[in-house]
Amino acid sequence: MPKFPKVEENTLTIDTATVDQDITNTLVKSPLSSPRITRKAAAALAMAELELSILFKFIKSYNGDRETLNSFLVNCDNAFDLATESQKPILFKFILSQLNGKAEVACSIKDFTSWEQLKEFLKTQFSERKHYSHLLTELQESKQGPQDNVSQYALRVETYLSQLLTEISLSNTKVKELPGRTAAMEDLALHHFLMGLHPRISNIVRCRSPKTLNEAINFAVSEERIQQTLYRRPQPESKPNNSNANKFKPTHYKSSNTSPSSYKPFNPASQASSSLFCRYCKIPGHDISMCKKREYNNNRFKIPQNPISSQNPYGASPRKLPRKPT
Repeated sequence: MPKFPKVEENTLTIDTATVDQDITNTLVKSPLSSPRITRKAAAALAMAELELSILFKFIKSYNGDRETLNSFLVNCDNAFDLATESQKPILFKFILSQLNGKAEVACSIKDFTSWEQLKEFLKTQFSERKHYSHLLTELQESKQGPQDNVSQYALRVETYLSQLLTEISLSNTKVKELPGRTAAMEDLALHHFLMGLHPRISNIVRCRSPKTLNEAINFAVSEERIQQTLYRRPQPESKPNNSNANKFKPTHYKSSNTSPSSYKPFNPASQASSSLFCRYCKIPGHDISMCKKREYNNNRFKIPQNPISSQNPYGASPRKLPRKPT
C-alpha cells in the first residue's frame, strides 16, 4: 500500500475585538449598507412624529359642561402624549381655540402658558360641585318610584355612576389606585340598582346573577316587558261618539212627575186665577168673594129662621153664641 506524505494542520486565529471595531466603523460610515434596517428606522421615525392634523382629531370642542369635562381632558392628555416638543405649543393653541360658551368666557380673562395650567383651571371651574360622599349617598338612596319604568330608573343610576367616576378620575393622584376604585364603584352601582328595583322584577333579575350594570339593565327591561304583557288589564270598549248625531235633536223639558195622569191641558182661566190672592185665608188663586173658608165660618155662626121646625123639634130655645164679626 503506497504511503502518502503527512499534511500539517494549520490553525486559523481571529481577533474578535478587531472584527467588532471594523463592523462598527463600517455601519457608521455607510448607513445604506443595510437597506432593511434603514426602512424600519424611517417608518418608526414617521410614526413617532404624527402630523398635527391627526392630533387635532383627538380634541373636540368643549362648552363648559360638567358631564363632558373628564372626556375632554383625557383626549387632550392623549394628544399631548403623542405630540413632540415642537408640536406641543401649536397643539396648546388649538385647544384654546376649541373652547366655547362658558369655558371660552372663563378662560378669556386668564393667561395660560402651558397645558397643565389650563387643565387645573378647568378642573377648578367646571368640575362637579358635589362632594364624593354626597354623590355616593345619592347612589345608595336611589330607588325605582311607583310611576317610574326600568329605563328611567336605570338612567338615573348611570348618571350617578358617571358623576362618581368623573370625581374619582379628577381627584385621584395615584394612577395605580384608579382601576381598583373604578371597579368598586361599578360593583356598588350594580348592587344598588338590583336592590332598588320593584320587588317582583328585582327577584327575577337577581336570580340571573348579572355581572355588569349594563347586563342587569337589559335583564330588567326584558322582564318588565314580559310582566306588562302578562298582567295587562283589558281596556273597556269605547262607545262611538254620537255627539254630532245628537247635536240637532230637540230638547224636551220634563217635569218631576212624568206620569200620564199628571198631565193637564192648558186652561186660560187657571192662568188668570193664579194672579188672585185672598186676603181672608191668605191663599193665592182666588179672591175674598170666592173664599170657601170665609163662607164656612159665616154659615157656622148664622141663626136659622125656623129653629123649632128644623133645628129644635122639642121647643127648647137654642144656645146663643157670640157672632163673629165679618
